[in-house]
Amino acid sequence: MTYYLLQRIPLTTDAGVRSLSVGTKVTLVKREKSGMKIRLSDGTELVVTPGQLTQDTALAEQLADEERGKAAVAAEEARASAAARTAAEDARREKEVADAQDYLRRAENAAPSVAPPATPRPWGLTGSALDEKPKIAARIKPPKKRGK
Repeated sequence: MTYYLLQRIPLTTDAGVRSLSVGTKVTLVKREKSGMKIRLSDGTELVVTPGQLTQDTALAEQLADEERGKAAVAAEEARASAAARTAAEDARREKEVADAQDYLRRAENAAPSVAPPATPRPWGLTGSALDEKPKIAARIKPPKKRGK
């Protein structure tokens, strides 16, 4: 007999966990004490409760459409949330860049301007002890020769 799932059912396999969607078509294998043994289209068998199955095709399609609609709404909300986070991050980065540029502008305006000397100074390097032209403090004369 053909049945349809009324709710999403997780299925654990060797490859991992997968989910059987609402409205999935299954075949009844047999009734057991613990529930109803069903077979999926890929041959997998599992036991479910009678409340998880229906033979009403229209009800199964309606529930599947509702589930797809909920999934689409959740996906759109996730996209909107991600877009909002991205926009907030972009705005934060733009503010950081603007603050850094403002800081640099203020630092440049506050720094004293260092103008090169008006004339070159061949006697020394700017900023060294030789920056100024040497001054003559005293003249030393050689001693006079004494009689020969």
